[in-house]
Amino acid sequence: MKKFKLLMRSSYLIMLLEIFYYLRISPQVIGTHFVSDNTPDSFGSKYQLFLWELLILIMGESIILIEKDWRVKNKLDNLPGLLSREYRLLIVPIVITILAGFMMFKQISV
Repeated sequence: MKKFKLLMRSSYLIMLLEIFYYLRISPQVIGTHFVSDNTPDSFGSKYQLFLWELLILIMGESIILIEKDWRVKNKLDNLPGLLSREYRLLIVPIVITILAGFMMFKQISV
């Protein structure tokens, strides 16, 4: 379980580094909502990029809590390694980090 928590929480750091990179290259005002022809119709501060970190933080801690409860319920909480179920759950923050990177790039390239 410790390895799972470490891997899940390392995704927070990766997302934070990605946000700081985009903060450096973004203008003060970014697009926050896009219509069907990919033009922004709502704008906001570049610091709204931190909402992605909040999303992955809430999602990651929820997954850790659910997985810990599942392990205790099934009496698997003393196993040292990762379960196949946990490998599948580790894909979620990776996919969100990649998609958030594309979305942040689109937001700053207005």
